[in-house]
Amino acid sequence: MVTQSPSEQASAARRKPPRLSLRHALFLDFDGTLVDIAESPSAVTVPDWLPALLMRMQIFLGGAVAVVSGRPLADLVSYLAPADMDFVAEHGAVMKRRGKSAAVQESVWPQSWHARLGQFTADYPGTVIEQKSSSIALHFRRAPEARDAAFQLLNSLVRDTAGGFEVLPAKMAYELKLASMSKGKAITALMAEEPYRRRIPVFAGDDVTDEDGFTAVEAMGGIALRVDSTFGGQPQRVRAWLAGEIGMQGVAVA
Repeated sequence: MVTQSPSEQASAARRKPPRLSLRHALFLDFDGTLVDIAESPSAVTVPDWLPALLMRMQIFLGGAVAVVSGRPLADLVSYLAPADMDFVAEHGAVMKRRGKSAAVQESVWPQSWHARLGQFTADYPGTVIEQKSSSIALHFRRAPEARDAAFQLLNSLVRDTAGGFEVLPAKMAYELKLASMSKGKAITALMAEEPYRRRIPVFAGDDVTDEDGFTAVEAMGGIALRVDSTFGGQPQRVRAWLAGEIGMQGVAVA
């Protein structure tokens, strides 16, 4: 039986996204929220007008807009160029503020994992390893039969280290990440800084990896927007909501 988490139950009535104003601080997941989930991370399609939409939303909200993702920072910067905005990457392990450079990130996971991950993709064709500086995503969308084996492999990697890592389920993937980092912690940190301070946080996300972000914004009196329940699981409806809030006309939301 599928049950709702307490966080889901608390926000079940919030089916309609808010009318945004300068009272709000906006946090947006990327995959499954701003863009559709693809068969592999590199196959994602980004509408060519999305960067302009985000830049206009940033102006509308006085700069209080951040993209909060599990993606590597380089992906977010590349896919959303030329938008210069606040990016939270790798579930909070990497952050780039608007107009500033991000610190160079050293890989924190053991090099000994390479061989085991490489062997896994050889044993299960269609699986994809997304390597980041502070986390790993093992995607099995094109090899669903690998789900259990993927979970077992990542948990065995966690057990073989001195600790500090955790495995989270995602959509047709598992994420192995630093346990000390989370989207919720990153959002909370930004909310203590300008221009986010003293605003109502709004976070839109679509996945289990967004749950700690939902919990964080609700603890601050904010609004959690689950793409499945609020937008029918359709990123195009998230984009349509954002476009409508700033009166951006003449763009296709599909």
